[in-house]
Amino acid sequence: MDLHLDPMDRPGTLAERAREQLRIAIMAGRFEPGAKLTIRSVARSLDISLTPAREALYSLVSEGALEMGPSGTVSVPVLDEERVRELMVIRLALEGAAAREGAQHLTDETIDRIREINERLVKAYSDNSFRDVIELNWHFHFEIYRQARMPTLTRLIENSWLKTGSYLHLLYPEHGQANLGIRNHVEIIDALEARDMERFARAVEADINISGTALLNTIRGHEQFLRGTSE
Repeated sequence: MDLHLDPMDRPGTLAERAREQLRIAIMAGRFEPGAKLTIRSVARSLDISLTPAREALYSLVSEGALEMGPSGTVSVPVLDEERVRELMVIRLALEGAAAREGAQHLTDETIDRIREINERLVKAYSDNSFRDVIELNWHFHFEIYRQARMPTLTRLIENSWLKTGSYLHLLYPEHGQANLGIRNHVEIIDALEARDMERFARAVEADINISGTALLNTIRGHEQFLRGTSE
């Protein structure tokens, strides 16, 4: 199975670097819900040996980003509506806080960087490159959250994204056609340029609500599909 992971350079602790590569891949929506991740496929995709691949997978299992079945199979979690609603409440609290904290440290250069990421996102959307849209959306948000200069808060936000990342690619092209997320990104950038920090934080929270609603609708559709295939 091709996991779409980027091979890593050799220096450093391979297990830790492999874990970070996998975390980013999960948050960026590169895996489907329920996808099986084997030690061998991870090692092959990252061009590392089996031992650091195993350590990376088991570390993400202990973190709750991945699940281990009774037979020892590691897989991407499958969520239900109740769990998604809980995660949206958590995201609103954490990301709203990060946006407000980060707003205090934003520079013109940072705003230019956020605008450039969004321009690339819009281009990817127009080209129907939805995998790139998903990954650029991740970069857009975390460019903002990192400005809070609170690594523990950023890590907590990443943990929430880890739980829902596998569903992101299921939002497109249906959710992408609504274009709500991209329009709200423009509102975020406009608020930043106006230095209206409360408007900015509200726009970030609105973006979470938009994606949360789309995600809940996707979860319902995915559950109906699974029920239909099992009948």
